[in-house]
Amino acid sequence: MNSTGLTETEIWASFKKGEEWAISFIYAEHAEKLYRYGLKFTSDISFIEDALQDLFAELIKNRKNIGDTDNILFYLLKSYKRKLLRKMQTEKRFMSDEELQEYQFEVTWSVEHELILEEVSEQKSKMLLMALNELTPRQKEAIYLRFTRELDYNEVAGLMDISVEACRNLICKAISILKKWIEEKGGGPAVFFALIFK
Repeated sequence: MNSTGLTETEIWASFKKGEEWAISFIYAEHAEKLYRYGLKFTSDISFIEDALQDLFAELIKNRKNIGDTDNILFYLLKSYKRKLLRKMQTEKRFMSDEELQEYQFEVTWSVEHELILEEVSEQKSKMLLMALNELTPRQKEAIYLRFTRELDYNEVAGLMDISVEACRNLICKAISILKKWIEEKGGGPAVFFALIFK
């Protein structure tokens, strides 16, 4: 069981039914992990972002026909890796299926990656204060507790004296507001990920 109180199978089933909270939860829970996973294959940020957006767009579009899973992260990582590598092959970054099996996977951060993350960090700090002004005080508190203090939904709900479901909804709505605001200002997914996740 995770912080929602539901099993991975139940969350995925809700996602397949098109329930908005499940879509938001899965995105919030796993997008940054996939983003950082993509950095292990290429330092091309826009390439990683495009593949990530394509993955979620296709999952949402085809949700009624996708398979079941009891391990959402594994399912997403597998789908993302396949999409990313195929996209790289299409872009001639790999010349053949044989070469595709020999892709690079960096276990440690390169200097270039660190500089990219530093740049994103500077950009996010400027946008953070402006973006947070779009949230209510309760939403700000929930976001702070969940992502800065890394408390689970049960703990945040207890501190804010609300139900876990209300807490989850509050955070999902706040994330949606932040994401929309940042995208409208041209920040893009990289800034959003860096803003919300550590």
